[in-house]
Amino acid sequence: MAHGTKTIGIIGGGVAGLAAGVRLAKSGLHVRIFEARPKAGGCCATTTIDGFTFNDGALYLAVPQILEHAFAQLGMRLSEVLPLVRVSAPQTTYLPDGSRVVFGEGLDVYLIDPDGQRAQVDLSKLIERWGPLLQLFSERLLVEPFSFFRFLTQAGKFLPRLLGTVANELKHLFPDEVVRTAMAGMLLYTGLPATKTPAFQLIGLVSLLMDGIFLPAKGMGQIAECLESELIASGGELHLRYSVKQIHTRDGRVAALEMEEGERVAVDGVVSAVSGMHTAKLLGDAAPRRMQRKAIQSPLSHRAVAVQLGLSNRIDVPSHSISILPWFNEQQQFFEQSGADLRYFNYTVPTVTLPDLAPPGGSVVEMFPTIRQDLSVDAWDERAIGEVADSAIAALERLHKLDIAVKRVIGPKQYRDELGLYEGAAYGLSPAADVMALFGRVTEVPGLFQAGQTAYPGYGVSSSVMSGLFAADAVLHSLG
Repeated sequence: MAHGTKTIGIIGGGVAGLAAGVRLAKSGLHVRIFEARPKAGGCCATTTIDGFTFNDGALYLAVPQILEHAFAQLGMRLSEVLPLVRVSAPQTTYLPDGSRVVFGEGLDVYLIDPDGQRAQVDLSKLIERWGPLLQLFSERLLVEPFSFFRFLTQAGKFLPRLLGTVANELKHLFPDEVVRTAMAGMLLYTGLPATKTPAFQLIGLVSLLMDGIFLPAKGMGQIAECLESELIASGGELHLRYSVKQIHTRDGRVAALEMEEGERVAVDGVVSAVSGMHTAKLLGDAAPRRMQRKAIQSPLSHRAVAVQLGLSNRIDVPSHSISILPWFNEQQQFFEQSGADLRYFNYTVPTVTLPDLAPPGGSVVEMFPTIRQDLSVDAWDERAIGEVADSAIAALERLHKLDIAVKRVIGPKQYRDELGLYEGAAYGLSPAADVMALFGRVTEVPGLFQAGQTAYPGYGVSSSVMSGLFAADAVLHSLG
């Protein structure tokens, strides 16, 4: 190709950066990915300690058809390179009155009252009202480069619905408080109570019910491993433990990347697969005012502490994920807990689905207890996250015998400094942020393109991979 000798630098070796790298390498460009960590994958990676495999970020794969589409665009057949296992029992939610709601496979959701009587949950109104939106997003809006005009054109008639809150929608759809509470609990990963969660997040709930959630057969890190292998096979380069210090421009155009180690790499284009906020920081004074303003004003998501346990024993749980929740109108209490007495919490046991993530007879448990959001990132030192971990473990010990072989605790400081999450924000942009907070894949700096969660709507692995493809296509278009 005419531009076969041009060099494209990619900042960040998460799934967005890897996907962009594969696309560009297969197009004949010289691709160099610079990843600060000792391994690729970013938030879609795993760490194995003494035979126990823990997630570094992403816990499961949703909307698999989008990832299948993305892999096909890269010339990869998902079913062949990345076998997926469907989580047959996604969630069980326990309520204060002793009742529970069990989310089985697909639309098999049922309520068990305190006397043990079982009743099927009617999901017809939810599916009828939000199913078409899921179809629109998964089949059209999320598999093409995002355009606000196209979004308004195709989803405009749904805008009144999208601009509401989860709380109001669930009150309308589910008169039973037990069911309403459980449905709201499925969205607590956003870090927001239902009264503050935008209604469009219900698309994620409907996706879980209609499409299911999945795990790669060898854990979430297998997704990045597949992309990394394809990158290397296509001639791309992956530089680990290489941290970009600055993006340099010449005559207003991207010209070079300066590494923390002092090396300066000349480039013909750059895909920044780190957050748009971090991209603005790397540009320094060369960052356009609009980008600087957005970097300051963009609402960030919540911070988190991950408490991950490798157990020598198997714990008896009915589902992949377990939630102990307050009632619907009291779910703000879930986020206001502090101190040693953790009453409400959620935990996942991925070994329910993939036993091989632990040694024989063992279990992996992962928990994200709520933490104070008014503290600075640096306030979350070893003592602070240790106290959170102790509280979480004490809560679990009220339910299960825990023979702890490995304990891993990750706090906001580690998420910022080791995983590269801006200000330790778990998702980057807040789930409540609207599309105007996104950073465009084509920036105002010629030769610089943006990928990753802050550049494309939606949360999760599939949309991150798609963002990398779209950034890569923008690079190719710019080169003619």
